[in-house]
Amino acid sequence: MESKPRILYLLRILEQYTDEEHPLTTKQLIEMLNEKYGISTYRTTIAKDVVALQEFGVDIVVVHSTQCKYFIGSRQFELPELKLLIDAVESSKFITSKKSDALIKKIHMLTSNEQVKKLKRNNYVSGRIKPNNEQIYYIVDTINDAINEGKQISFQYYEYTGLKEKVLKNKGGVLTVLERILLHLFMMKILSR
Repeated sequence: MESKPRILYLLRILEQYTDEEHPLTTKQLIEMLNEKYGISTYRTTIAKDVVALQEFGVDIVVVHSTQCKYFIGSRQFELPELKLLIDAVESSKFITSKKSDALIKKIHMLTSNEQVKKLKRNNYVSGRIKPNNEQIYYIVDTINDAINEGKQISFQYYEYTGLKEKVLKNKGGVLTVLERILLHLFMMKILSR
């Protein structure tokens, strides 16, 4: 018995390289397992592994012909849904460019390599200001957690001077959000900046 989890590598290959338009034959799967992961296997083993993955709930479509061909049928997200997610990430004003790129790469991992080419978006918002502060992504998450847990949050408003120095507004007074509705309004104000 091989120490490498062959069936998991087979699943990875099917997820990365197959879709309805790009099935792989048994021979191709055997070659890829060997070339990419150093795993040697047989035709019958591939067929048994596919059945095991199907029983586990993975939608692997088998096209029976002179050579069996396999591809991942349905995935967690359909292509139009992935495009919508990418559009939302790219147009978000509170996600930095660096974080946007990282999130889009993760979204690409939800489909095959060939389908990734179809995810190229042409929505360029000219002059879109993206923040440089990587922390805003986590600040928004923390505020959302506070809303869900019914907790209070407090904060101070500040603005930048012409010399890019922070100056507290309202004489440095700390504002505490007591009610959920006010917290939602605060979130909307942050997101609309």
